[in-house]
Amino acid sequence: MKQEGKLTLRVTEWLPFDAPLNRLEEMRKEGGATDPWLKTGALKGVTDGSGGSLSAAMLEPFANAPDNRGILLYDPEQLKKMVVDRDAAGFQIALHAIGDRANRVALDAFETALKINKRRNARHKIEHAQFVHRDDFARFKELGVIASMQPCHLLADMRWAPIILGPEREYEGYAIGTMRQAGARLAFGTDYPVEHINPLRGLYAAVTREFEDGGPEGGWLPEEKVSIEEAIRAYTLGSAFAEFEERRKGTLSPGKFADLIVLSQDITNVSPPELLRTDVLLTMVGGKIVYQKEQAD
Repeated sequence: MKQEGKLTLRVTEWLPFDAPLNRLEEMRKEGGATDPWLKTGALKGVTDGSGGSLSAAMLEPFANAPDNRGILLYDPEQLKKMVVDRDAAGFQIALHAIGDRANRVALDAFETALKINKRRNARHKIEHAQFVHRDDFARFKELGVIASMQPCHLLADMRWAPIILGPEREYEGYAIGTMRQAGARLAFGTDYPVEHINPLRGLYAAVTREFEDGGPEGGWLPEEKVSIEEAIRAYTLGSAFAEFEERRKGTLSPGKFADLIVLSQDITNVSPPELLRTDVLLTMVGGKIVYQKEQAD
């Protein structure tokens, strides 16, 4: 599609973290890392399961399953070695981590790599960071690890997250506000195709922490809300930074790509429910219009 001039979005292909290092280096060379339309990017690894399936790796058992601490998919020492080796080869690493134990093990691996390789600005990421122990929030900033979170998961997960966490650990649930206050860099996404691709749902979730039809009143763990401006920044400049593209993407500035959308209303000046009723009127990529909503007669 790129060769035929039909590619209308920018694609960054992630590579499998588990692949042998020499093969990863070959794949990076074959794919390239500089083309603004089609390139290779981070290595993706999965350290645990999910919360809804009670397979997220937890430090303590789930509140509703006292014999279950979830599943950790790597031996921690094995993960450290793999991260150190791939970090030394110059790769950016993105580790899926849902449970508080998985997040801690991932942070430990990144900390070991930093101590051994002394590589700054690696911009390693933890994907999801859904349940994080209070002792680990500050480590994201200290280690330069990006919290790549998807607020839209709240719209379904609020139904069961308080139940599996229990009152003593409920604070861990999608703690976006605490993560921001701890100084972590936030990069928001949609987690498509697990969730709907529309990021406006994620903006709504981040600023309300309520279901799409409203409630709980005031939002679940309302102290974890962020402002609409902060949420937009995490979806735009935050995500651009997370792929080393902040000089070319993420803001409307002279010299950047001119990747932008036009919305049906000013989302910084509407009530939160209106975010869910906002339409995209036009999409531009690289200064070229690639989508335009048909206007009703």
